[in-house]
Amino acid sequence: MKFISYGAAQQVTGSMHLLELDNGFRVLVDCGLDYETKKKSLTDSNRFFDFDIKSIDVVILTHAHIDHSGNLPNLIKQGYEGQILCTTPTYDFCTHLLMDSVNVQMSELNKNNTKGKRRKPKATQASDLLYTQKDVMETLRRMVTFNFEKEVELAENIHFTFIPAGHILGAASVVFNVVENGKETRFGFTGDLGRNDANLVVNPMVMERLDYLVCESTYGGKLHHDTQSPEDILMEHIQATCIDKRGRLIIPAFSVGRTQAIIYSLHKLYKQGRFNHINVYVDSPLAIESTSIYTKYHEYLNDDAREFLRQNGSLFDFPLLFEVENMRDSEAIINNYEPCIIVSAAGMVEGGRIVEHVYNNLQNPQSAILIAGYCAEGTLGWKLKQPDASVTIHGKQIPKYCTIASTDIFSSHPGHQMLVDYVKRYDATTLKKIFLVHGEQNSLEAFQVALLKEGYPVEITVKEKVYALK
Repeated sequence: MKFISYGAAQQVTGSMHLLELDNGFRVLVDCGLDYETKKKSLTDSNRFFDFDIKSIDVVILTHAHIDHSGNLPNLIKQGYEGQILCTTPTYDFCTHLLMDSVNVQMSELNKNNTKGKRRKPKATQASDLLYTQKDVMETLRRMVTFNFEKEVELAENIHFTFIPAGHILGAASVVFNVVENGKETRFGFTGDLGRNDANLVVNPMVMERLDYLVCESTYGGKLHHDTQSPEDILMEHIQATCIDKRGRLIIPAFSVGRTQAIIYSLHKLYKQGRFNHINVYVDSPLAIESTSIYTKYHEYLNDDAREFLRQNGSLFDFPLLFEVENMRDSEAIINNYEPCIIVSAAGMVEGGRIVEHVYNNLQNPQSAILIAGYCAEGTLGWKLKQPDASVTIHGKQIPKYCTIASTDIFSSHPGHQMLVDYVKRYDATTLKKIFLVHGEQNSLEAFQVALLKEGYPVEITVKEKVYALK
């Protein structure tokens, strides 16, 4: 058996891993977009695959985030003929996220076509795109859903099981049970893990009796420092900005997972009577579409969220919450300077409506921008957190006069100690190897050092290196 990583090796995005059996059966785990492009465009850097697409027998999708699912339509466009296996909530999220990915590509290409030129955008050609809506529809048609903790036969000598990973609704770890030459080997992929006691989602479960583990490392070496509840932390920022200064609290948030966790906490604060007369705007059509999936699949929620839903009839709806669906209403919010809370995508402030909200509030001393999650180096979200006095938006240097704050409390990934504690639930004497993926180099190295001290055999995965498993 062989393991090869084609993405998210020594970086965070572009998850794509291959498990090959001795008889040639090949399983691809995730097929995500690589956003950490340095010299090429997003489209160019993701267009080609470094393996024979038609040799893949089946694809397993751990969850719907685009850095794990976003290149699936391109895989099918280029000749993959098999199925894509995932959980039911993951399928529903993909129906929105993959279509949105096409729209983002079209927007980026048209913007590049007019850069530096005073003319109307050139119509985007299908050949310019990584994939089209037609490719997305075919991708969705190929998806087959399975429940957690149900062993499924892929071929005569290989079975897999989805295990709850937390992170977002329906996110899964996946364990493979392989029998070769009369010997059983159990190989586990964490996918993206969630943190313990997170809003809405369950705690990550351990995969049992593993011989090999591929583990995400996003926050290796980085501790989550927030010790208060999500509600208390949000209320501090609401008090300081919206109540004391009569300003606007801008929260960049990913459409799937982060937005729902924030709105759920705001709903709790409202029910507790801790803030009144401050409107909350969710300015992200994709987040609005995704929020309904959390309600639809309420049986996947954690116990606290299900009880809150039972008592209140809704996880997210309360009188001060307004969903902004069109650009005209989004622009109306920009031009209305009443105190309010705006939650908008994207979480790293790389495109989307959040850029306009940041642009229009950055020079307002009464406003605040609350970065509520991971921002890759070089993104606008990351630049906002740096000590520089200004940032460049729309080609203009904009001074940072508003308050810039950050919190880890809504992170959908575990911090360093949580990662270590998760791995310590596995037996160090039986694990033959832990492969670290999905992390920046310094995070991978810090996590590796911590696990080596605990006696685990650990290796930082190298992209395209073939690991022969005994």
